[in-house]
This record gives sequence, structure tokens and C-alpha cells, in this order.
Amino acid sequence: MNLRSLRIFRRVVTTGSLAQASQDLNISPSAASRLLSLLESELKLNLFSRSKRRLELTEEGDRFYRQTEHILRGLDEMELIAAEIRAQANELLSLVTAAPLAMGLISPSLVLMQQRDAAFECVINVETRFDLESKVAARAYNVGVISLPIENGILDLTIEPFLETRLGVLMRTDHPLAGQAEIALDELARHPIVALTKGQRWRERLDDIFSASGLTPEIHLETTSTPVVKSLVRDGAGLTVVDCICGRIADDEPLLLKPLAGEKWITYATIHPNGPRSARSGQFIEAMRDFIRAEMTRSQARSMLRLI
Repeated sequence: MNLRSLRIFRRVVTTGSLAQASQDLNISPSAASRLLSLLESELKLNLFSRSKRRLELTEEGDRFYRQTEHILRGLDEMELIAAEIRAQANELLSLVTAAPLAMGLISPSLVLMQQRDAAFECVINVETRFDLESKVAARAYNVGVISLPIENGILDLTIEPFLETRLGVLMRTDHPLAGQAEIALDELARHPIVALTKGQRWRERLDDIFSASGLTPEIHLETTSTPVVKSLVRDGAGLTVVDCICGRIADDEPLLLKPLAGEKWITYATIHPNGPRSARSGQFIEAMRDFIRAEMTRSQARSMLRLI
């Protein structure tokens, strides 16, 4: 059976467009159409209805796709698997995470890796939540680092929690609440808040906290970037809710993080494609743990981090 026919079939179904599918696979629409006709001939099935001048799955086509989707998906993953094998042979570590974790946790952990092995090589990738999980499952990356829960529960992933962080309130050292041991939600609600825009994970956490209490936050500034949120807080624009990983404070910054009253915690995990792992993945995870242990010796972070 022609593998290119199967690949174009899957791409037409997932994109809904013969033109887009042919473009993705770098072939002409006429060649793609011939491959689909060849597949139908080989299978002796009528996969598509062409009566409306567009391709729509027939009942037979839908059943064929649903029962073979895992096989068809594997065809697209072959190149990723081959790339991973080559990367493992070269001892290259391929990481994927979200931007705040890349800055607050991944970056200092990779510095430890470099100090232990000058020849260490790594590629760090930043993806959206959904793409991050699906690409790790497809073996495009050695390991991903995310907060739980995952977005797509049907993916074939190994999930290993390794850290819990307590939510806190990030503020300038000269803020009126800076003297508090912890920040009650009703106190937070009386001060301007800088937040991410709706739909982003840290904004969802903020909204969940306030909605559960019946309070309304005083959000004056919104942005799509967690680093920009931190910059706005540093410049005095308001407060924000974050943890000591995504809101990690450098020694020279005029900022502090006070625990949010109520002991609210976030769990972080590494995610892995099922199957054998590179030695570099294990070394990287140990470097993250070592960095976290070092952070736990700092007074601000000691009570807000728990290794699992």
C-alpha cells in the first residue's frame, strides 16, 4: 500500500482541505487527488464524497479513519523518531516548556549542567500548552516541563510530578503590604493588580482564586507576557499572583514574594514520550532538583517549595 496515499489521506482529514494537505506535503493538488484515488482503489472503499465540489468523508471513510488513526499518526511521527535517534546519538538534549518556566527554572538548571559538563548541548523550545504536550508524545522532544493538570488527557505520555510551589503575591519591597507575613485575599483585592490576559494559565489561577471567595480583583493592567507582568510590578504598577519559580527574584531586584493566605499550591511535572529515554534527560532532571534544593536555602523560598 502506498504510504504517501495514507499520509495525504490523514492530512486531508485533519486539515479539511485538499489544497492545504498537498501544500503541507509539498505535492501538487492534482498529485494529491490521484494518490487519494489510488488509495480508494487499493482499499476497495469509497472514502470521500465529491458531489459538493469538495472532499467530505463518507461513512466508510470515517470508519476507516477512526479505526486506523493511530497507525496513520505514526506515519507522520517517523521523521520525528528518526530525528530523536540522531539527537540521542549526539547526546543532544531537546527540551520544551513554557516561557516563565524556561526563565525561572530551566535556565539556571542548564547552567548547572554546563558547569558539570562543558561539552553539554541543549535546544530549549517554547510552545503553547497543547502543542507542547502533543509534540512530546510524538517524540519531537526528549522531555517537557509543565504545570499540572495537562491539557490533553488522551495523549500517550509519562507524567512525573517533581515539585510543588505555594502561590504568593509579588510586590515591590516598598509596597504597603511588604511587612505582612502573608497576604489575605481581601487585602489583595484592595490594591491594583497586574495580570495576564484571559485564557492564560496564570490568569485562570487568579480568576479561580477570586471567584471562589466572591471578591473582585482590581485589575488595571493586562498583558500576554509573564515577564512583562513582573516588569510592571517591579516598576510599581501593582501586585500579581505567582510562585517563586515563574516569578523568581534576582538578588538585585527590589521585589519580594509574600505567601498568599490559604496554602494554595501548584504542581510541576516532567513529561516524557513512552519508551527509552536519553541519559541526558535524567541528568537534566537531577540538575533541576539540585537547583531547587539551592533555592530552598533562601529565606523567601524556603516555605514555598516542596520537592516531590
